[in-house]
Amino acid sequence: MDNKEFIEGIELFYASGIQLIKRKNADYTGGTDPFANFLLAEKMGVTSAEKALMVRMCDKVARLATLIDKDAQVKDESFQDTALDLCNYCAILSQLRKDRRNEIRST
Repeated sequence: MDNKEFIEGIELFYASGIQLIKRKNADYTGGTDPFANFLLAEKMGVTSAEKALMVRMCDKVARLATLIDKDAQVKDESFQDTALDLCNYCAILSQLRKDRRNEIRST
């Protein structure tokens, strides 16, 4: 793989991630509050939405570690799918933190 193929692959990866996050956000939140499913942890008194996101990220890291050694047994949970989910959780966490900092500044 040369540098051009490397960058093109990453561009495709992120484009796939954006499409995936749009579909999952619609499924999990109904298209209203983009953080709704993570905020549910706070409403239930379990943990912060940020920590709820990090738990899901840890799940994905554990899954990736397993998938390095063996093929996925569940359709749509391949190494690539799991890596996309992990990247998307990082992006969601980043946006949640940005949203919360903006709320603090506006109060």
